[in-house]
Formats: sequence, structure tokens, C-alpha cells
Amino acid sequence: MKTALRKGQSTESGFEILDVVELTELDRAPGIWARHQKSGAEVFHVYTDDPENLFSFAFATAPEDDTGAAHILEHSVLCGSEAYPLKDAFLALAQGSLQTFLNAWTFPDKTVYPASSVNEQDYFNLMSVYGDAVFRPLLSEWTFMQEGHRLFFSSGDQGGEGLSITGVVYNEMKGAYSSLDTYAGLWSVKALLPGTPYAFESGGDPEQIPGLSWEGLRDFHRKRYSPANCRVFLAGNIPTEKQLAFLNERFFASLEPGAAAPPIPRTERWREPQNFRVPCPAGGEQKSTVFLSWLCGDAADMAETLALGALAETLLGHDGSPLTRALIESGLGEDLSPVSGLESEIRETLFALGLRGVDTAGKGPGGEAARQVRDLILGELERLVREGIPPEEIEAALLSMEFSQREIKRSGGPFSLVWMRRSLRGWIHGTAPWEGLLFMPPFTRLKERLAAEPRYFESLIQKYLLDNPHRAMVAVEPEAGFLETREAALARRLAEQAAGLSGEERRVLAEKNAALEQFQSEGDSPEALAAIPHLSRQDLSPELETIPRTLEAAGGAPALIHELFTNGISYADLAFPLDVFAPEDYPWLPFFSRAVVSVGLPGMDYAEVSGLLARTAGDFLAMLQSGSPAPGTARTIPSPAGIFDLSGRDWILYRLKALDEKFEAALDLARRLIGEADFSDQRRIRDLVLEMKNEAAASLAPLGHHYASGRARRGFSRARTVDEVWNGLGQIGFALHLAELDTAEICRKLSAIRDTLAAAGCIINLTGSALKPALAAAGRGNFGPPRPRNPLSVEAPSFAALLDGLPGPAASPKPGALSPNAAAPGKAEVYASPSLQVGFAAAAFPAAPWDTPAQAAEIVLAHLLSTGALWEDIRMKGGAYGAFAQPDNLEGYVAFSTYRDPQPLRSLDSFTRILGTAGTGFSDDEVEKAVIGCYGRETHPRTPAEKGLVDFSRFLYGIEDAHRQRRLERLVAVEAGQVSAALKRLASQSAAVPVIVAGPAIAEKAAAALGTEPKMLPA
Repeated sequence: MKTALRKGQSTESGFEILDVVELTELDRAPGIWARHQKSGAEVFHVYTDDPENLFSFAFATAPEDDTGAAHILEHSVLCGSEAYPLKDAFLALAQGSLQTFLNAWTFPDKTVYPASSVNEQDYFNLMSVYGDAVFRPLLSEWTFMQEGHRLFFSSGDQGGEGLSITGVVYNEMKGAYSSLDTYAGLWSVKALLPGTPYAFESGGDPEQIPGLSWEGLRDFHRKRYSPANCRVFLAGNIPTEKQLAFLNERFFASLEPGAAAPPIPRTERWREPQNFRVPCPAGGEQKSTVFLSWLCGDAADMAETLALGALAETLLGHDGSPLTRALIESGLGEDLSPVSGLESEIRETLFALGLRGVDTAGKGPGGEAARQVRDLILGELERLVREGIPPEEIEAALLSMEFSQREIKRSGGPFSLVWMRRSLRGWIHGTAPWEGLLFMPPFTRLKERLAAEPRYFESLIQKYLLDNPHRAMVAVEPEAGFLETREAALARRLAEQAAGLSGEERRVLAEKNAALEQFQSEGDSPEALAAIPHLSRQDLSPELETIPRTLEAAGGAPALIHELFTNGISYADLAFPLDVFAPEDYPWLPFFSRAVVSVGLPGMDYAEVSGLLARTAGDFLAMLQSGSPAPGTARTIPSPAGIFDLSGRDWILYRLKALDEKFEAALDLARRLIGEADFSDQRRIRDLVLEMKNEAAASLAPLGHHYASGRARRGFSRARTVDEVWNGLGQIGFALHLAELDTAEICRKLSAIRDTLAAAGCIINLTGSALKPALAAAGRGNFGPPRPRNPLSVEAPSFAALLDGLPGPAASPKPGALSPNAAAPGKAEVYASPSLQVGFAAAAFPAAPWDTPAQAAEIVLAHLLSTGALWEDIRMKGGAYGAFAQPDNLEGYVAFSTYRDPQPLRSLDSFTRILGTAGTGFSDDEVEKAVIGCYGRETHPRTPAEKGLVDFSRFLYGIEDAHRQRRLERLVAVEAGQVSAALKRLASQSAAVPVIVAGPAIAEKAAAALGTEPKMLPA
């Protein structure tokens, strides 16, 4: 892209162009940096040819205490503004936008409001609403009570059960503070940075959140959300001048400048290391996490930060990396702490390293086990400086970083989100916005320095780790009764507060809560709803994006080829059928899928194989997949054993990605692991078992809604039954059971699974720009005339021979393979875990038939409920962080679920009540907005790698483009009457098995109300 803007120029829209730079590694896109002359707001535009445009408003919002003002404000500004006085503008946008990303994030030192769209009008609609929200929010007291915190009498009157506290952010953070890993992540930063904003929790500590007042929230907005404290990041192909004119006209020309936030001070350096003991919730027999954390340097110094990042990748990047291996094999803990690595998105860089699952026996950082972890880490660092880092480890680290830079990928949205975060990490602290964005200049200098100074990384270890006294040793120790003690203390404080309330104060409190409930129950005015800009059906194209696919079935395993531009990276998926196993083998498959890519080969231990993978492949992993075949579709393919039926089978997908020039070697190594993985190293297997156990135990707090939903929908199809075995609550128990088994028995079982799979044959899926020409040149398949060879592509004959050596699928499903449970209505299930402070609710109902107009109407209905009645009743009124309706017509259900929910029993009632009382009909305007929102999700952009994988999945389960075309056309044409009919049909159904997962106190009350017994989850 070209721009006429030049450094020093003043635009008609009131901006001064501070600089224009050529971003060479971003396809020579210009980077345009501007400052609004009246308000002081800064803008940086990465002007590319990408039609998926992104903007973000970012503010420096370093916290001043632990009350979570920045986090509560992030929620609250989106609840109505001067131009858009709705109860929830964010929700209104989600209902009727083609947005490809729409969110807001609170970081430790900034708050960011990004959104993106592939439609220019939609993009400016989003910018208009988001900009008005952040600069001119209403910030009503009702919003503060709903999103932040409020007191209420739990019985609904002025007496009864007593005073309680709730609020969306309050409940969100109570859920977050149920996890040991949350405490470790917080203290890896907090311990090192006393006296700075980073010593506070920007999200809010649940014990301190009630200390924030409504006026305190508004004051934080006045101080921090000014144009002079704003950084606007833009990326995409909409001309810069047009965007600057829009920003000036809508916002900056009429706003007072305000003041920029004061710079965050550098931390005063310690003269000697410090020790910390941090108590946290105990989930049964959890052990401690012990880590060392160092304060390193200025995050805005990109050369230093990149070098430290490369050092972290060298020391910790893969299972065989020097420090990773030393820590895991030490036996001092069970797996690497998740905080390990470099933190570079705050003012100063931090490096942390440690172990999870350490038995400190309650002795804190002065205990022998913690000292042993410290001494091990420092001893290994000293050894590496003395003996030198193996050159192949540095080679692997640099390759990994270069691969990550080259790969076309999305981060839950456009890749420009990654650019935004890189840019802001220095820009928010005063550097030029491109200094944190650009990778190749400092990376090139780093490689040059390593060539000139082979011991450069050893010198970094000496300087930043061994000779650096600003080091903290932190022991995060689960404490029995931790949550119960805190809940009891809260109950006492609330009881004392209730006892101290006068009659007048009780009356005012009750009236405020009644007014809030009235506010939440009232709909937005037609005028307010009409103010939100949105597209119309006429803006939606029913044309389907198709993905190029060629089936090559001559010789060896059948292969799907997707010839797509992948920027010099090739992808391979090798799918082996899993229904060749008996039902009792299925719980083993998740552990097998992580172990098979993490062990050694005959004559090579796991560290050697891990290092070799790191030097050849960008990634190699194994995934489990199950799904139902599209009705009326018979999917068969030819194979060496004859015609092979794919319908309704389960698969393990070995997914490999590598640079084109290394793909042949990577594929050869992957093939060897698939067929020859060596499971005889019992110590390695034991480490992997403990790693899986810890991850399973830690997963409940962040993923409770997935567990509850999976349990509720498990009976609707065989595929969902399989998914529950692999990813459900039972898998947590299996992971803990596995840790109790004899390791030799586990090794034998894994070897047997490997051998069975190797004999089952496979199907290959290939995606890349160098694959098809390579195969054609080798005479494999009919791909048309040969093309010029890519000099970076693999040698075609060897590559073709590798593929031909893979056998096609031959094995049939095992008789009596895992069958579905019945989806008939059953008794509710309640699960309790001592690691939870809040809960999760789920229920699933029978869906409309696949490939029918009713299916399209149900998709729109689910969107209307998720962004309407469920959100309003369960999130706004009930205080849960989230509530969702998700249809899966192929598997036969519509699932309802909640996230970080303080009242999951109430939510179960809400599901059925909302279905029965959501209204006799929906307006045409409501349905049109929902159709637009659903269309955006159906047609969101995908990377080439994602396209290749999703098309492979469609191929396996018989989902043809004709199905997808009908679905899209029906979706665009859905009318209000169809949605009302879908609601009526769904309301007439009974939920299969309602499920609640919660802490013990909530679970016991819910179980008593539902007439069942709570089941304690293993810890």
C-alpha cells in the first residue's frame, strides 16, 4: 500500500504526522504515526492491503490499589454512552455486526478496546460506538452496582438470610482466585515490583473490590480516559486520511485533552534476594508451586527484550531444553510452573522459572524443598555458563522464533491483534509505536552478535540471573480450609455490617436494589436501539467461500491436498482411526495423544528427539476428534484394502507444521514417532503422568462451563459420548487415577495402543504452496502440468516416497465400540469441588434436524438468547460472568451454560423459564440484527492452515459445500416467524440432564433443591 502522507504534514482533520516509516517485514506497509493537535491523542496505522481492518483504543490505566477500578471500568464504559444510551452497547453490537473480533482487555498497566471487521461500514459503526463508549460513558450507579459490586439482602427483603455481595467483576475474580496458578502468576510479578502499580491486581482482588465506590470509578475514568492518555492502533486497507477524519469529527475535535498518565516508575533495585510465602486455596492434595523470579531490564529496549526472549526459548522452549529437562528430571516437583518464561508486556521485563507440585510440607520458602528448587535452578544456570549452552539449543530457539514470525495465524481474531500488542508494549511507555512491533531488525542484530560472540547467551545468564540480586523466591502453598476461612470472614463482616445498618439505611439499600432490578428488567427505548448503527440483510452475500481440495488416492495412504499460500510453511495432518479400540481403552487416548509426541525413539532419549523436533518442525502434536456424519451422506474413499467407509468414526490427528525446506525431515521424524515411539523410559512417562494430573486438577476453575456443558450434552450422539470420555469430568478422575498406577503397566498400555494404531492405516491431509507441485513432479496424482520448482520445497521423490510409505486405512470399527448414552430426560447432576468459589450450570435440549430451514432458525434463536434474555437474566441480574446458548444440529442438541456463576441453581431455572417466557415473537429488526451477527460468525476469515484443517474435518464427516451453501442461504433468509416457531419447539422439550459444577456450599444447596446428592470431584 502507498500513502501520500509525509512526516511533518498537518492534515485537514487536525492531525500532525509525526513520522511515516516503511515496515519492511510487513510487506513494506507504511506505518503512519500521527498526533491530534488539539487533544493530544496519538494514532498509529499499519496500512496494509488486508481487508480485515482493526482498530483499538488503548489507555494507560496502571492501578492505584487492589479494588479493580480499571477492570470494572472496562466492563462499565460499554454499558451505555451519550450517543448510545443503551443498557449494554457491547451487547447491541454483538447482536448485529459482522465483526471478526469484539472485546476489551484489562492488562496490568493498560486497558484496550479492539474490534475488527471485513466490512468498511460495519468497521466505522464499531468505531463510532466504541469511541463514544470510552470517551463519553454514562457510568450510572446502576451500571456500577451491576458490573462492579453491590450489597443485597439474599432473601429479597430487609431481613431474612442476611446481607450478601455480588457483581459481575466481583464474581469473575472470585472464580479466578480459586486457582493456585492465578496466585503464582500474580506473585511472579507482584513480589518483584513493590512500590509500583504492578504490586496491585488490576483485575481486582475479591477481598478489596468492595472498597471501590461509584465516585471512585468515575474519578478513575476522568483521570485515565482522556485523549491525551489515548493511543489508537489501526491496521488494514482503509485509507489513513479517512480514519483520521472520522476520529477527529466524532471524538477528538470536541473533547477536552485531559492529561497523560504519569510514567510508571522504575523499581528500586534490591541489594539481596527476597523470599515470599503465599497461601492459596487447596484443592484436595495439591502441592506447592515454587519459583524464582528476576527483574531484568527495560521492556522498551527491544534489542535487550528480544535477546532475553531468545534466551528464555533456549532454556525452556521444548521438553529437552536444558532447564526444562533439569527441573523435570530432578524429582523435586511434578512439572514446570506455568509462570516460567519471560514477561515482556509490562514496563520492565521479568524472568521466572520454577516447579509445580513441590512438597514443601507447609514450611514456606525457608523449607528444605523450596531451597532445593532454588539451588537446582542456580546450579544449572552456573553449569550452563561454565560448560556452555549446546549450540543446537540456540539453533532450535532461533528457528522457533523465526517460524512463529513467518507463520500466518490468527489470535482469536486478525493477526493484527498481535501487532497491536507488540506496538503498545513500548508505545504506552513513550517509545515510537513501531519499535515493539518490528521483529526482524533486532532479530538480525541478535544473530549477528551471536556469530561474533558465541558465548553471548552465557553472558546474559551471568548478568541478568546469576549476578542479579533483584530476585524473589516464591512458594505458593495450598492451605487447607483457605476458602472456607475467607468465606467465614466475609460472612462475619457482612453480618456486622448488616447489624450496624439503621432502618433508614436498610430501606435505602432495598430501594436501590429494587431500582436496579427494575432498570435491568426494562427494555431499551426504541430511540436508543435505533441509534446503534447496523447493516441490513441486503449487505450480506449468500455466496460461499470454497476451499480448494484435491483427493489423491493412488498408492499409499489417501491424501487430501489443499494448495494455498502459506508463506513457506507446509502442514500435514495424519489421521488414524480410533474406533479400532474397545470402550475400556478410550479413557487412555488423551494421555496417549500427549505422550506419543513427547517421548524418545529407539536409540534416542526424549530430550534428543525433542531437540531434533525443535530444529526441524514448527510444531508436532496429536489431537483427538470425534463427530457424527452428516445425515444422508455416505463418505467412502478407496484404499489398499478396498473401499473404506469414513462415516461416524473417531480419529487421532497427528498435526505437523514445518518450513518448506525442513518439511521432509520433519515428516520423517513424525512418521517414526507415530510408529516407533519408545515408551520404555519410565521416568519420562511418570513425569508426563504428573504433568497431566496437575493440568487436569487446575482446569476446573477456568473451564468449568466446558465440563458442565459436556456432561449435559453427552447423551445426544455417540460423538458427544466420546467427547465426554476424552474431555469431560471423568477424564479429570482418570488423570488422577493414572498417577496411582504402576508406571510399567502404563508403558505397556501405551505401547499396545501405538502398535494397534500403526496397523490401522491413515488418511493424509496436506496444506501448503509447495506440496502439490512436489507431488505432481514426482508423478503422484493428476495435478496438471508441472510448475516451476520452489527452491525451498522438499525434494519431490523423497517426499512422495515418505507419503507412499504410509498405509491407507484398513481397520474397521471394533464390534461394541463406545456407544452413546440415551438422551432421555434424567435426574439433575451436581458436582462439588473444594477448589471452586463460584459455579457453572448447563442443560441441553434436542435440536432441530440437520440441513433444514428449522436449523437456520435455531442458530438465529441461540444468538438472540445469548445476546438477549440469557445475558440480561443470568449475567446482568444474576451476576454470572457469562451465559450462552450453543446449537449443534449435527450432534442433535442446543446447549445452555453459564460461566463463573454465583447462582447456578437459579440459572438452571432461568434456562427453562426464558424458553417459556422469552416472548411470543421477535421483531423483524431484532431478527435482522441476529441474522447479521450469525452471518459474521459463519463467514469469519480463516488462515490458510485453518482452511486446510477445517476442510479436512468437513471431508471426514461428509459436510459438503452444497450443505453449507443451503445453510448460508437459509440463514440470510430467516424470518421472525421461523425464530418464534423455533423458540416454541425448544420450549416444549425437556432438558436431558441438567448439570451444576460448583464449590461445596453452593453444590450442597443446589443438590438439596434438586433432590439429589452432590458428587465430590476428585482432587
